[in-house]
Amino acid sequence: MEPALAAVITNEPTGFNGYNWGARISEYSSLKLVSDPAIAHPLPDVAVYENPGEVFTLNGVTFGKIQYRFYKDQLGGIQLTFEGRENREKLRQWIEERYGKVPLPERRQKNIEWHGKSTVINLGYDIITKQGRLWFIYLLLTPFDNSTTDTSGY
Repeated sequence: MEPALAAVITNEPTGFNGYNWGARISEYSSLKLVSDPAIAHPLPDVAVYENPGEVFTLNGVTFGKIQYRFYKDQLGGIQLTFEGRENREKLRQWIEERYGKVPLPERRQKNIEWHGKSTVINLGYDIITKQGRLWFIYLLLTPFDNSTTDTSGY
């Protein structure tokens, strides 16, 4: 079996769906801190918000939940949850059209990743629970040390 390869982002996003990397929480008055304290503050300097009642559909996929992660009060990640394998495929196609093709061996992985200079897109799906997650992560605003990791694929 061949090792999985990450796709290279060809069109680096500056955020997602009108939310911009590095924006302060004060710029999004509709966002509210997640009510569950275990989720709201998963790590030091990280706060998780959601927009109550938000409904978002992308390429025919309606997301069950969207959470916005702020690191030191700046937007650094967005997580969207969905159900169903067919929705995973719709999202993979949408991401490939905008950000770059995935190597064929990668399509069979539980998590598909696209790597750019400062952004990682991760599309994960669990065949047992039929639950999936789409992550947009801005590496410059993450609580993890990425200084020794080159994610660009270059």
